[in-house]
Amino acid sequence: MGEIIVIIRKLWIKMKKTEKYYRISTGSRSRIPYVLFGIVAFLLVGFPFFAINMRFQLGAIFLKIFDTIGTYSMIIGGALVTISVLSLLTRSPIKMRTFMIGIALLWVGSWCTGTAINILGIPVGQQQPPPGYH
Repeated sequence: MGEIIVIIRKLWIKMKKTEKYYRISTGSRSRIPYVLFGIVAFLLVGFPFFAINMRFQLGAIFLKIFDTIGTYSMIIGGALVTISVLSLLTRSPIKMRTFMIGIALLWVGSWCTGTAINILGIPVGQQQPPPGYH
């Protein structure tokens, strides 16, 4: 009896390596129409009642997100620019790519946070007044 089980197991292992199984799903449906219907129903029914409060709440959430992204971009960009300038002073080879990435990160950070930075006398991220009558 034990020999038969061993032989069956060996045959099963050989069959597993050569056979391929394909799963045919017949009962699963896409849930995208239900999600779209829910969004449209909310926009038609609930949005007129909660639109003003939601606008301010979403604005506060996105303000916090952009401030955080801007702060981290300014920290990393400032560190890269500082490292590039210090490498000039120590006469080690400077990579302009690092310096340019640092300036780009400072620009993105100042744009996200709304602060102005002077790099070599050039204001970066300064908000311009609207054109026209002041």
